[in-house]
Amino acid sequence: MRSHQQTGFTLIEMMISVAIMLIVAGAAFSALNTSQRVYASQQLQADMHAGLRGTLELLQQEVGQAGALNFAPQTLTNAVVGGAAAQTVALSSSANIYVGEWLTVDTGAAQEVVQVTGVGTNQVTGKFQLSHAVNAPVVAQGVLPQGILTTAAGNQLQIVGDVNADGTLDFVEYDCNPGTPAAPGTLTRSITTIAQGVIKQNAPQVLLNTLLANPNGTPCFTPSMGVGGAVTAGNCASGGTAFTCVTEMQITLTVQAAEPDPQTGQYQTMTKSFLNVSSRNVFAAYMIAATTGPQPGLLQPQPPGLPLAP
Repeated sequence: MRSHQQTGFTLIEMMISVAIMLIVAGAAFSALNTSQRVYASQQLQADMHAGLRGTLELLQQEVGQAGALNFAPQTLTNAVVGGAAAQTVALSSSANIYVGEWLTVDTGAAQEVVQVTGVGTNQVTGKFQLSHAVNAPVVAQGVLPQGILTTAAGNQLQIVGDVNADGTLDFVEYDCNPGTPAAPGTLTRSITTIAQGVIKQNAPQVLLNTLLANPNGTPCFTPSMGVGGAVTAGNCASGGTAFTCVTEMQITLTVQAAEPDPQTGQYQTMTKSFLNVSSRNVFAAYMIAATTGPQPGLLQPQPPGLPLAP
C-alpha cells in the first residue's frame, strides 16, 4: 500500500513571508502617514486662507458701502406754511433722520433744501421757508463725505453709512490687535445702529483670533485720500464745513495657523493685502466737491455723537 505524505511551508519559509509582509505593511503605513501629514498641512493652509478671505471680503463690502445714504422717501403728513423761523413739521416717518442732515422737500417750484435742527417721533424741526402741501415728498439725497472716518494709518478702521444696504445708518469699527506667535492677537468688529439720534452699540465680534503683526511693521489699515492720495484735509466742503474724503483703503492682515504644521512642527503664517479697497460713495463726494463745490443736500454732514478717528 502506497503512503501519502502531506507537504506545507517550512518554518523558514513562513518567517520569510511574515518578514516580507511586515516590510510591505510598513511601507504602506509610512506612505499613509506621510499622506495624512501633507493633507493636514494643506488643510491648515486652507483654513487660514478661508478665514482671511472671508474677513477681507467683509471689509471690502463695508468699505465699499461707506458713505452710502439709502433714505426711504417720506411725506409730509400736515401742510407747512413757509416762514423765516424754525418750525416742527410732521412726517410719515423720521427713521434714520439725524440732526444736521439736509432734507430735500417737495418738487418743482416748491422744492427746497432744509437742514434738520431737531428730530422727534415722526417729526423734524428746521427752517421751512416755502409752503408745502400735505403728502409732499421728503427725501435725503447725496452721500456722506466722511464715510470713512479713519484718516491716518494704523490698526483701527471706522466707517459710517448704510453698510448693509437696508436703509439703516450704521457706524462700524474694526480693531486690529496683533500679537506674537506665542500669543496671537485678534481682529474685532463692532457695529452701532444709528436711529433718530439714538446710538445702539453691539458687542464686538471676533473675526480673526490668530492675528500677527504684519511684515515690515505695515499697519492693518492705510487710508488714501482723494485721487492719488495727494489732497489736503479740506478737500470736501459742504455748507462751510470741511471734510476729509478718504476714498480708498489699503488693508493688510497676517495670521498664523491654529495648530503646528504636522510636517515641520512649526506654525504656518499667511499675509494677504487688498491694496485699493474703494468707497464709491466717498469718491462720488470727492468728485462733487471738486467739480461743483459745496452742495447742501448732496454732501451730507456726519451724524452727531459718533466717535472720531484719532
